[in-house]
Amino acid sequence: MCSAVPPLGLLPITRQQQHMDTSFPSAGTGDHTFERRLRLGGPLLKENIATMVLESPFYGKRRPLLQRGSKLLCVSDLLLLGRATIEEARSLLHWLDCEAGFGKMGICGLSMGGVHAAMVGSLHPTPIATLPFLSPHSAVVAFCEGVLKHATAWEALRDDLSVHEASMTLEEVKERMRNVLSLTDVTRFPIPKDPSAVIFVAATDDGYIPRHSVLELEKAWPGSEVRWVRGGHVSSFLLHNGAFRRAVVDGLNRLQWKESPL
Repeated sequence: MCSAVPPLGLLPITRQQQHMDTSFPSAGTGDHTFERRLRLGGPLLKENIATMVLESPFYGKRRPLLQRGSKLLCVSDLLLLGRATIEEARSLLHWLDCEAGFGKMGICGLSMGGVHAAMVGSLHPTPIATLPFLSPHSAVVAFCEGVLKHATAWEALRDDLSVHEASMTLEEVKERMRNVLSLTDVTRFPIPKDPSAVIFVAATDDGYIPRHSVLELEKAWPGSEVRWVRGGHVSSFLLHNGAFRRAVVDGLNRLQWKESPL
């Protein structure tokens, strides 16, 4: 059932905006504010595309008191962050569709936000533009293969596990982490309703996200498109903002217009 009251934290949407498309960017790792995503979405107003930004769980004002910066206290927090973000994004997209009356909708995200965007696009019951940017097919890639593996407290995890189980080697701990994070493997999710509106943007020299991970997503979702930009995980976004915006515009343009019931 559609709620008649706008969710908290949303900017008012006027009747005139019902004739606009809307994009929904999910937060990447370390994105505690709205600035980065609004910088991406602001210029899209010229294309008649509105942007809604959600403050993610465990970030900004939603960060737990004992958490410092983006360093989650528990592995389970990572899964909870993802689950809450996905459910909240799905609810907000439902509201945009039923109450705000937008004719086309899309979801995008950078890095971790790209994984969440892919999951939301996969699970949404109707076609939406799905735009995972600089995104792996699974969190396993980021935490067990990419540079983040050097920032993970493996020994602390081993000590914690050893309290409940027999002593484990670091390799066994890493294998346990792989098994847990395999829940985030997007290739196991359903194919989005309109794969042609799925556009991945990846970087040629990304130290966090290897090329094979991006191609696994493309293979899992036949009809989707991968676009490559030069640079690393951060520099590619800073230097090629236009390429990411173009993907948002093109993804939305591939959808059929839905007349508002309002």
